[in-house]
Amino acid sequence: MGAEHTSAIFLAELILLLFVGRILGEAMSRVGQPAIFGQLLAGVLLGPSLFGALLPSVRHVIFPDTPALKTMIDAVSQLGILLLLLLTGMDTDLGLVKRRFRTVLSTSITGIAVPFVAGVLLAYQLPREIIPGQQGPLVSALFLGTALSVSSVKIVAMVLMEVGATRRDLGQLLLATAVLDDTLAWILIAVIAGIAAHGAVDLTAVLGSLAGTALFLALCLTVGRRLVARIIRWANDNLISEVPVITAILVVMFALALTTDLIGVHTALGAFVAGLLIGQSPILTDHIEAELRGFIIAFFSPVFFAVAGLGMDVRTLLDPKLLGVTVVVILVASGGKFLGAMLGGRFGGLSRAESLALATGLNARGSTEVIVASIGLSMGALSTELYTMIVAMAIVTTMAMPPTLRWMLARVPLRDVEAKRLAKEDAEAGDTVPKMERVLAYVDDSDNGVMAAELAGIFAVQRQILVTIMDRSMPHAKGDQRGPGGRQLEAAATATQLKVAAVAVQQPGTELPMALNELVQMKSIEGETSVEAEASKGYSIVFAGLDRPLSDIGHRFEDSLQGVIERFDGPLALVFNAEHAVASDTASLDILVPTGGSTGARIALEVAIALAKARNGSLTVLHVVSKRNSSGTRAGREREHGTSILSDARQLGKRSEVPVKALTMNNSTLEAAIMRVMRSGKFGLVVIGSSFRRGDAKFLGPNSASLITAITVPTLLVAQ
Repeated sequence: MGAEHTSAIFLAELILLLFVGRILGEAMSRVGQPAIFGQLLAGVLLGPSLFGALLPSVRHVIFPDTPALKTMIDAVSQLGILLLLLLTGMDTDLGLVKRRFRTVLSTSITGIAVPFVAGVLLAYQLPREIIPGQQGPLVSALFLGTALSVSSVKIVAMVLMEVGATRRDLGQLLLATAVLDDTLAWILIAVIAGIAAHGAVDLTAVLGSLAGTALFLALCLTVGRRLVARIIRWANDNLISEVPVITAILVVMFALALTTDLIGVHTALGAFVAGLLIGQSPILTDHIEAELRGFIIAFFSPVFFAVAGLGMDVRTLLDPKLLGVTVVVILVASGGKFLGAMLGGRFGGLSRAESLALATGLNARGSTEVIVASIGLSMGALSTELYTMIVAMAIVTTMAMPPTLRWMLARVPLRDVEAKRLAKEDAEAGDTVPKMERVLAYVDDSDNGVMAAELAGIFAVQRQILVTIMDRSMPHAKGDQRGPGGRQLEAAATATQLKVAAVAVQQPGTELPMALNELVQMKSIEGETSVEAEASKGYSIVFAGLDRPLSDIGHRFEDSLQGVIERFDGPLALVFNAEHAVASDTASLDILVPTGGSTGARIALEVAIALAKARNGSLTVLHVVSKRNSSGTRAGREREHGTSILSDARQLGKRSEVPVKALTMNNSTLEAAIMRVMRSGKFGLVVIGSSFRRGDAKFLGPNSASLITAITVPTLLVAQ
């Protein structure tokens, strides 16, 4: 067969697998089942079960039994396994495991141990003809035990979303246990694959695999986590070609998969751990993740599951003896998992109803099971008959789980603490600040710049997100840590308790200021326009502090700041009047927030709450009924509106555990009201919400500009 002919057949196979998989996946989605079942069914229909039985000659043309084509389609399928495991790892929240560690650990261990032992014992009772001869019963038994013990975190998450239980305590516990199940399953698979590679139990090889796996995991979850975060941040911040972060993610995944292969365990573990590390990156934006996920789900997922279906021969199940064995496999898998997880839940302190619901939810195998079975089939540890039985078990257990879990959850009462938590989360759903992922501070060495760096630092601390500080000041002499740039970096370093990326704008050939604290990392970006490019690299909010932020032209801004404002679509927090800051003998920060209920004012209120919480401060929220609205029906509506705004502010403060004092002033201008309130208390900061006006460029409205000029305390203008 010529190379061109081989390529044409390969493309025809991909077209057929993608098209039929998409159609049947869509059909499954419309009846409330996972799309992967449709993709599996596509492979079954195109395999020997139907297509091969009805039109064997036509199928032989499209799916010929040639080594070259098998290698090509298998390569795509194996790549699909790695990418699907990457997504699984990215979806894994290790924080869930930490929060309920005792219950999660006991449920996961017993939920794996019981069906694993049952699966191994069952394998030795199976008909000898369905056990592959080249590997022997031990490896097949180990693979069967693993296949019967795993749960699919993706299916569990999907079903919990469908039944509306993701945010419930039990739902979170289910997800956390499925996460640990998945993690332990891939470690098991890695070790068993090492045993399969040697053809027998070589104690030295097994111990070497275990030691290598332990060292690999220890390095990845410590040094590796920081290294991967830096790689992703570097790619995002320094590369200007399209989708550089996705390339970085794929390089990390392949590197870790190669590492696990070199230490003698399966590449699946490397891909899964890569997903774990990448999912914890502090700047992995939703947009980047959606692009990567979209390509994997659109291409690799349907091809992999369809190829997995091609390996099934459902005619096997027409044999009454083998059909009976399949039923036994399903019963052992379901019973073992249910019993083990239920016992683990009881050991972990759950009630009987909670343990039953947990055991029910963990009985879904889904895609994880198919991947495990595919690895076993490709390694020769599973025969086609045994592979078909395992995949059939995955389909049956997954399809049975949603209705039974829904029935079980309805019988688990909502506890008071859980009800309060859910109410709080519902109230926070519309907030902006909790969704922020990264902070940029654009500063010079003025008082405004120092305060902006400090506010950006404490905001990042409170939100536990990264902050990048760009200092536009000229670099100073080597060794002088207090020259231009020193004060801002010191302020941020003092305020910040997490890693801070500090970026200095400098002229080519000059030296960077020395880092004042190991928390501050420096990197050079050359050119005055670099701040505009930096602002477009996935930041959620920009804090800006310049000596003269406003230009002399209308109410526009200083040129470089104007460039940031034009290019950045998120909220900007601009510092004014920092020279009026008064030294205080207390570490707390008391903030005044005038608010009128606009979108900009709401974001400003959230930012002020975060700053006050980080500095153990309080808020005074002021609503003003202006003179022109101080009488008649309009005044009544205005007062009702003010009451609603202040009530929302108090609730926001209560959720964040920040004291909020609400004030209303009638028959006054905003400027006069602010001055009056400031005379009655000591405020370290005034936070004002506004919106940029738009003409040929964004500019500040005259009222906001006048207000900033009149206020004689440090002011943070939050505008969008």
